[in-house]
Amino acid sequence: MPEVTLKTPTGRVEFNYVISTPTQASAPSIDPALPTVLFLHPVYVGKIIYHLQFADRELRRFNLVALDLRCHAQTIGKAGKAYGREVAARDVALFMSTLQIPRYHLFGMSMGGCIALQTAILFSSSVLSIFVVSSLPLTEPPDVGEGRQEIYDYWAEGVMSGETIEGPSMMRDAITGCLQLSVNGAPTETFNAILAASMPFMASQWGEDSLDDFRTISVDFFTLRKAYTVDAMRKIACPVCLVHCGADIAYNISTTNQVADHLRSAGVTVEVAEIADAAHFGATTHPKEVNALFQKFILSLCSNPPPIPDHVESPFKNQLIAAGYDSDSDEEDFF
Repeated sequence: MPEVTLKTPTGRVEFNYVISTPTQASAPSIDPALPTVLFLHPVYVGKIIYHLQFADRELRRFNLVALDLRCHAQTIGKAGKAYGREVAARDVALFMSTLQIPRYHLFGMSMGGCIALQTAILFSSSVLSIFVVSSLPLTEPPDVGEGRQEIYDYWAEGVMSGETIEGPSMMRDAITGCLQLSVNGAPTETFNAILAASMPFMASQWGEDSLDDFRTISVDFFTLRKAYTVDAMRKIACPVCLVHCGADIAYNISTTNQVADHLRSAGVTVEVAEIADAAHFGATTHPKEVNALFQKFILSLCSNPPPIPDHVESPFKNQLIAAGYDSDSDEEDFF
């Protein structure tokens, strides 16, 4: 997958990304005649989490773009103590500008949704719409923050003790905590493959010399957030859809509604949907429902929807197969 090195205000970062068009799983550039959707991933795993979105024919009528955020998967670059939603949003805007994509829709899950909202606040003329799966609350609940800290502590202790991710270790205990938070401890076949493909990158990204960065992206990003002001949200000039996952063990529907009410107070057009049985990473546990909601949302904004391609393939498929993924059985059920 391609890479682009950006000179950001906080240092050089080599972002790994992918562009999928209706005709190419991994394309060198977008089709300029089609709308573009940028996917922003949640914490711990990278862009590969969106395999079942990039494999969906109905969504692949558009240009789909995804990147690995700082300190995730195949992107190379430090986060630094100042890393939070504003730095991440500026990364997004610089990345899309470098790819010469001036206007785009944003699809974000959890942390990615938070970054999407901030991008629309800072770069309102570029963002055409925002679709968020599992919105973060206005501020992080203390018990959830403690859980994020515990995951970090287990990982850091394992790393400092010289453990590896391959066998039983505190690092593995940290991953168990990630599973509880993201998929309620009950991963699907797809998520198991995503995790298997992601673990080598986790081990290389969050080693002894990078634990401060890991804490920044996995704990501080969430716990040091302050609530958006209504004045800031007034800068969002596009419609927003917030999808609450009803089986989310971290956040309940009231927190999503609070974010929606905040947006409405700022004059933003917003809708809220709920998928009753979905876990926090609902885009991978309940792709049919999430994709259907997103398709409805984005098509409502397109006056002349592009046609659905006859066949598409996810750019992540071979990577997942190498990690033991039985794509035939899983994708037959999905599609």
